[in-house]
Amino acid sequence: MRKNLVQTATAGWSAATAVAGLMWATGGPGFPFGDSDRATRMGAVLTGLDPLPTGLALAVLAALGAVVAVLPAGRPPLRFVGWPAAAVLLLVIPDGRLLLAVGELLMLRADRVETAAVAQAWFAAGGALWAAVARRPTPCTAPPWGRPVTLLAAAFPFVYAVPRAVWAAGYPFGLDAATTVMVSSPAGRARELVFACAAAGGGLLTLGLTQPWGTRMLGMRVPRLLAVVPATVVAVILTGSGVTMWRALAQFDPANWAAWVGNLVWLPWGVTLGLATWAYHRRRCTVHDEKAHDNVPDQPYPNSATAT
Repeated sequence: MRKNLVQTATAGWSAATAVAGLMWATGGPGFPFGDSDRATRMGAVLTGLDPLPTGLALAVLAALGAVVAVLPAGRPPLRFVGWPAAAVLLLVIPDGRLLLAVGELLMLRADRVETAAVAQAWFAAGGALWAAVARRPTPCTAPPWGRPVTLLAAAFPFVYAVPRAVWAAGYPFGLDAATTVMVSSPAGRARELVFACAAAGGGLLTLGLTQPWGTRMLGMRVPRLLAVVPATVVAVILTGSGVTMWRALAQFDPANWAAWVGNLVWLPWGVTLGLATWAYHRRRCTVHDEKAHDNVPDQPYPNSATAT
C-alpha cells in the first residue's frame, strides 16, 4: 500500500516537472540552468543551457517518468529508470546554493533564497521519490553497522561546528583576509554562531537514532517518520551540496583551509546520516501499522548491550 502511495507521488512529481519544463521552454520565469557566474562559483554542473531544448527535453523525460512510475511495483523498469534518475536529481543537479538557502532560512532571510535553490530542492525531492520507488523491499532487521555509522554521522557535524563557534567568539583562524573580515562583522559572527548551533544540534539529534529517547520520550512512542523524514531531508541536502564541494577540490585555497575543511565534511556527513537514518528505519519498521504495535519493543542493533 505504501509503495503504491510513493509511486503515485512520484508520478505526480514527474507530471508537474513536465509542466515546468514546457513552461521554461516557452520562456517562462525561473529557469534554473541559465548562464550565471554565481552558479559556476557554487559548483553548478548544469549551467549555461538554452531554455528551449532543455525545457523540452525535461518535459519529455518527466512525462515518460510519470508513465513508468505507475507500473506495478517490482517491475524492472522502475529500477532501471529509478536509480539513474535519483542519481542525477540528487547528485548532479544540486549545488552549493541549496545548502546556502538552508543557511538563509536559518537566519530568517527567506527573501535571499535564490529561485535556482528552490528548483534544486524540488529536484532533490524528486530524487528521493525515485530512489524510494526503485529500491527493493528489505527485511525489518537492525543492521550490524547501524550503531557505528550513526556515531560517525553524529561526529561529523562537530567538525563543521567547532571552527564556526570559535569564529563567532571573535577568533578567526584558517581564513583568508576577505573571509576574516566577513566572519568578524557582527552579522558574520551571528551567522557563524547560528550555523555552529544548528550543526551541533543536528549531531546531538543524530545520536537519538541509537538511543532510547529516539524511540520513546515522555512515556510516548516517537513516530518513526518524525525522525526519518527530517533526517532524510538533511542527508539529501548535505550529500548533494557535498558532491559540489568535492568536485571543486581542484580550486582548494590553502589560505582558506578552515572553511574548506568544514565544507568538505558535508559529503561524508550526508552519506553517513543517510545510512544511519536507513538503519533506524530498518530497526523500527514493522509489517503492520506501527500504531498497532505501541507495546512492541524496537529491535536493538546487533552486538549492542543496550536495547533501544
